[in-house]
Amino acid sequence: MSALIALIAPALHLLAAELPSQAPQGNNRLAAQAAIGSLFSLHILIAGLVSGAGEIGPAIEFLGFVRQRRRYDRLAHGLGHFMTLYFSFSSAIAILLITVLLVGYWGHFWTTMVTIGWWPLFIEAWTFVLQVSLAYIWYYAWEPLRAFKGVHMAIGGLLAIASFLQVYMIDIIASYMLTPTNPQNPLRLALNPTSYPLTVHRTIGNLAYIGFAFGAFCAIRFLRARNPEDKAFYDWAGSFGLLWGVAMTLMQPIVGYSYAKEIQLHSYSSWYKMMFGTLSPIFLWQITLLGIMFITATLYFGRRLRTDGARGAGLLRLMSVGLLLTTLLAAMPYHLGFTYADVAAAGLNRPFWEGGLINPLGSMIPWKVLALMFYTLIAIAAVVWYLRGLPGVIWGSARRGEQRILMLMAVLTMLMIVTMGFIRENSRGPFLISGEMTIQGQQNTQNPQPTPAP
Repeated sequence: MSALIALIAPALHLLAAELPSQAPQGNNRLAAQAAIGSLFSLHILIAGLVSGAGEIGPAIEFLGFVRQRRRYDRLAHGLGHFMTLYFSFSSAIAILLITVLLVGYWGHFWTTMVTIGWWPLFIEAWTFVLQVSLAYIWYYAWEPLRAFKGVHMAIGGLLAIASFLQVYMIDIIASYMLTPTNPQNPLRLALNPTSYPLTVHRTIGNLAYIGFAFGAFCAIRFLRARNPEDKAFYDWAGSFGLLWGVAMTLMQPIVGYSYAKEIQLHSYSSWYKMMFGTLSPIFLWQITLLGIMFITATLYFGRRLRTDGARGAGLLRLMSVGLLLTTLLAAMPYHLGFTYADVAAAGLNRPFWEGGLINPLGSMIPWKVLALMFYTLIAIAAVVWYLRGLPGVIWGSARRGEQRILMLMAVLTMLMIVTMGFIRENSRGPFLISGEMTIQGQQNTQNPQPTPAP
C-alpha cells in the first residue's frame, strides 16, 4: 500500500497545484491543441458509435418484431452489448478533456462556455445519465421481458430519444462556437444558425457510422466463425450494416450543402477558409473521400452478387466506373495553389489555358454540385440494384474479399469523421468562439465577422 501511495503522490501533488493563469503560448499552444484535438477525435469516434447504437438498435429490434426475423433481434441485442462495454471508454475520455485539459489549458474559454451554455450542458448531463441507465436496462432486461416485447421496445424507444437529445445538447454548444448569437437568449442560443443543420448532419453521420462499424465487426466474426449458422448470420449482418450505412450517407450531400450554406451566410470567414483558404485542400480531400466510400460500397455490392451468381453484378461494375469518373471530377482543385489568396497575389488568378492557376472545372458551382448529385444518383441506383439481386444470395457463402471491403469501409468512415471534425473546428481560427474570443491568449474581441461583398 505504501508503495502505491509513493507512486501516485507526485501525480496528486501536480493536480493540487495552481492551474496556469494564461493559455499555452508558442509551441506549447500547438502541443496543447494537438493533445485536445487528438483526444476529442478519439472521443467522437467512440461516442459516435455509442450514440448511433442507441438509436439504431431499438429500430432494428422493432423491425425484427414486425418482420418476425430472429436475425434482427440477435443483431439488436449485440448492439446493446456493445453499448454496455464501451460507454466507460467514451466517458473517461470526455471527463479527462473537460476536467483536466480544457480547464488547465483554456480555463477562461471553458468557464465562458459553461456560463453561456449552462442549460444545454445541464440537460446534456441528465440525458447522458438517462441514456446510460436505459442502455443497461434495455440490454439486461432482454430475456426477462421477452414475453413483454412491447414494454421492452418502449424502453428502447426512450433510449433512442435520450441518445438523440444528448448529442443535440452538445451540438448546441459546438454550433454556437461557430455561429454565436445573443448568449442571454436561451432560445436563440439553442436555435443558432448552424445548430439545426449540424444536428441533422451529425445524427445521420452517427447512424451511418454504426452501420459501417458493425458491418466491419461482422466481417471479422464471419472469418473466424466455424458454425454454418453463425457464418450465415454474420454474412447477412455485414451486408445489412453496409446497406444501412450507404442509405444514411446518401443524405449527407444534401445536408452537408445546407450546413455549408448556413456557415457562408453567418460565418463567412470560416466558409471562405474552407473553400478558398488554408482548409480548402482538406475540403477537397473530404469530397474525394466521399466518392471513394461510394465506390468501395458499390464494389462490395457487385462482388457479393457475383459470388452467388445473382443477377446485377455486371451493371454494378459499370456503376462503380461511373462513380470513379465522378470522383475524378469532384477531386479537381479550383486554384492550383495552396490558397486562392496565394494565386491572386501572384497575379495568376486566371484560367490555366491563359497561363494562370485557376481550373474552372474545379469550381463549386456547377461542377462539384453536379458531382454530389451524380454521387447520390448512382449510389441510389447501386443500392436498388443490389436489393433486386439479394433473393439470389445464399447467406454464409461470402468470400474473404467481401469481408475485407466491409472492414475498409469502416476505416474510410473513421477518416471521414476525423476530416469533417478537423475542418469544422479549425475553420473558426484564430477564434475559440468565432468573432468573440481568440485562441491566442483567450482574449475577448468585438470585431465583427467579415461579410460577403454584394
